[in-house]
Amino acid sequence: MKSTLAAAAAAFLLAAPMVHASGGSWICENQMDMDKDEAWEISDNIAMFRIVNEYRERWDVEYKRQQCEAYAAGEPHSISCLNDRRDWGAIKAMVPSEYFGMSARDLTPHYQELQMADDGVRDVVAYCRSVGAIK
Repeated sequence: MKSTLAAAAAAFLLAAPMVHASGGSWICENQMDMDKDEAWEISDNIAMFRIVNEYRERWDVEYKRQQCEAYAAGEPHSISCLNDRRDWGAIKAMVPSEYFGMSARDLTPHYQELQMADDGVRDVVAYCRSVGAIK
């Protein structure tokens, strides 16, 4: 199962357009890393791991928006790989507390709901491009 997920993630990353910024990029040298160790430290339940990564994506989107807003305002900003820079305490705090301790089976509908929801990735990319922070 992990190899299938890894292959799917690799295919997505290869198909996704590269997002470069003037003076920086959100692209990491090792795209498959994404701080997985920190996500596993929050929970060793595979369903919770997936949920945490959905919230990681949402945290990333908010952080990227803040950086692009700073860029647009001429303020200090950092547009670069987020690995080892994420606030995992804040990410964990985004996860509803009732999810902790739930079984993988009970978490599955919550994970599916997160997957179906708009995570804001396209909007933040469009915004960052519109202000010239990325190309």
